[in-house]
Amino acid sequence: MPCQRVLCTVGCNNFEHPPWLPRGHLLDLDTLLMLLFASFPTKNNTFLKLFTMPPRKELSPQMRSRICELHSLNWSAGRIHRKYLEIPISTIRTTIRREALRDDNQTRPRSGRPHALSEEQRDHVYDIISHTNPQIKMRDLLREVNDDCKKRCMQSLLRSMDKKKWLQKKRPFITAKHAEAQLQWAIRHQAYTLNDWMRVSWSDECIVERGVGIKPIWTFTRPRDQIQEGDVQPVRCSGKGVKKMLWAAFGHNRRTGLIPLDGYPLAARGGVTSWVIRALYEAFLPEIVIEGGEFMHDGAGPHRGLIVRDILQEMHIRVMEWPPYSPDLNPIENLWALMKAKLYRLHPELEHAPDTDETLDALIRGAQEAWHNIDNGILYRLATTMGNRVEAVIEAKGWYTKY
Repeated sequence: MPCQRVLCTVGCNNFEHPPWLPRGHLLDLDTLLMLLFASFPTKNNTFLKLFTMPPRKELSPQMRSRICELHSLNWSAGRIHRKYLEIPISTIRTTIRREALRDDNQTRPRSGRPHALSEEQRDHVYDIISHTNPQIKMRDLLREVNDDCKKRCMQSLLRSMDKKKWLQKKRPFITAKHAEAQLQWAIRHQAYTLNDWMRVSWSDECIVERGVGIKPIWTFTRPRDQIQEGDVQPVRCSGKGVKKMLWAAFGHNRRTGLIPLDGYPLAARGGVTSWVIRALYEAFLPEIVIEGGEFMHDGAGPHRGLIVRDILQEMHIRVMEWPPYSPDLNPIENLWALMKAKLYRLHPELEHAPDTDETLDALIRGAQEAWHNIDNGILYRLATTMGNRVEAVIEAKGWYTKY
């Protein structure tokens, strides 16, 4: 058989034409491939990728049945190939030859080591992690299959199922009574329109503590390399830092300042009492509560005092009824998280500052700056989410929602 020859005019970037070889000269294929491998010592070359055949897709049982049906009608392999040009003729011949070996033209089992776990065991694992006990530990999961496989094998199985563990979300502890109260509140406010929610003003207190509220830092450095490369997030381990309780209120296009709350000097423990809340409301509610609107505050003890109720009635402020243990319903909670993250972006030096009175003053000023730097569009978007929050509570029957 004559040797296969090709024309040496190679269209690739990295091939350097040998000076001793005339251009247009005919070469044996083996000689040309030898030159190509000598010219491309690395994997990243254009020409060799042209010779790399993509993996062929396995024939479906229906296509195998069609090929065998045509063969039974005295069609030759070549004629079948001309009808299905995308299928190599060698594949057609192999399919015809192995027809009797297959069960309904299904793919035969591959050779190699059998699976450590049976189909029943794998289904059992899936049921456990998906329904029965999603918090199960790895050692207990291995016991469920009688330790028929190793930890690495189980990890591989979980990856094939696209299953991995996630950090559980934290939510306030609520009882069935609390859930029922939230559900009834949502049903009563289900008819509120967007204009109704825009007339509501939300308020709450927040504690700002040095070093708390910093968002985690994501990096492309692998965990095992972070120590060696110094790509770590240092944190202080000296206990709690200086902190201060702050108060604020907002509506869809308005907000108060971020107000530090000092304890009542005549109180037994010097904490925040109803007298402090009364003075706060007298000073700031007229600028935040619009005419005919509603005011929301939680049911903490200082808010329920008679002197607070009296001042709200004197100011003709309609208070929105609010279910207990429902921070996911109050959109101001989202603003607290944004404010704390922005605080340490504006003043990163506060994260590792000493716990002194000067640091506390700087922490309060930084929090107030971060609060006023929150875009007004965020206030509007949070107000517009209330309808969705109500629907989510009804759908969850008063229990936890994504908010």
